[in-house]
Amino acid sequence: MKKLLVIAVALAAVNAQATRARVAALANSPHLVDTATVYNNPADIFALGSDYVNLESGATTSTSLTDGAEGMVVRTMGDTKWGLSLGHDSPNASVGGLRSLGAALGANAGFAFGQQNPIELTYGAKAADMAWAATLVYSNYQDKTPGLAAGTAAKESSMGVRLGARAGNWDAALRLGLTSTVELGDGDKYTGTAAIGANGGYMMDSWYLFGNLSSLGFKTEDNVTGETSKYTATSIAIGAMTEVKKDGSGFFYGASLNNSTSKEDVSGGKMTSMTLPVWIGTEVDAASWLTLRGSITQTLQLMNNTKTENNLGTVTEFSPAGNDTTVNMGAGLKFNKLTLDGSLAGTMAGGQVINANNLLAMVGLTYWY
Repeated sequence: MKKLLVIAVALAAVNAQATRARVAALANSPHLVDTATVYNNPADIFALGSDYVNLESGATTSTSLTDGAEGMVVRTMGDTKWGLSLGHDSPNASVGGLRSLGAALGANAGFAFGQQNPIELTYGAKAADMAWAATLVYSNYQDKTPGLAAGTAAKESSMGVRLGARAGNWDAALRLGLTSTVELGDGDKYTGTAAIGANGGYMMDSWYLFGNLSSLGFKTEDNVTGETSKYTATSIAIGAMTEVKKDGSGFFYGASLNNSTSKEDVSGGKMTSMTLPVWIGTEVDAASWLTLRGSITQTLQLMNNTKTENNLGTVTEFSPAGNDTTVNMGAGLKFNKLTLDGSLAGTMAGGQVINANNLLAMVGLTYWY
């Protein structure tokens, strides 16, 4: 009985909003507004209902964008809101994002060096039914130890800006990655190009129509041979989804058409894809203190094409591609103004397995005040 109680507490969450574990359990559906979506659209801090302190468990040296330690506090001052976030990894400037890919393409593992103690400052205001907010992202690191070994990071820096707005029936966000650099002790360099991401949505009756666009890249340089890789990637997606609610519970479903292209100019590599992913999710108030949630995603074989090429021609081509059906689950409890959220992770090969690695794959604590 005691063990069951421990498991129940570990899977706690707020019914309406929670942490990144809730977003992951609900397939990262674009209609969600949560403490985790503030890192996409900072204006979401006005849609959460109250101020909060959010803490996400994880490793300081995370290897993905979902397992790092981070936290954020949001506070209202008159008609404005302020936010301070510590430890959040940016997709285009972290070891779980482009820098890891730069290490692979540049054949130098030292480039897979994440942001060091990243900090984010958010400020926003609301007028009538429209809210806006802006976030400044910054990290900086330098190792001045004499005689650093080759492949060891000597410097790291990143800076970015997020802008967002939200009204009654629409929302929009713009993300700009201004700088992202890693310099190794032997002079090898990773330099990110200007990264741009934009997304928006519009409510039409019961349907939420959305779209997003991103463009990013980087180059790596060897101190002897010069440029070792030059990578660019663009993607665009448009889609629609709808949600049915009743008595605090409900389900949703949606689909999007995604097109992406990535190129590596030094080797002549190129990858293109055209996919049509669909998702179904549900969130149910099993009791006044308990919420259960889950989702399933799959790319329809009607549109599931990928092609990889190099300077000699086609390397691989799938039309349609293989199985990618994924199920995510989560559950939660609410203790007055304190919530604790967790998720159950799984893989396509093994499915959801209850063990120490998967049961608490994501855990977050939120205090609403």
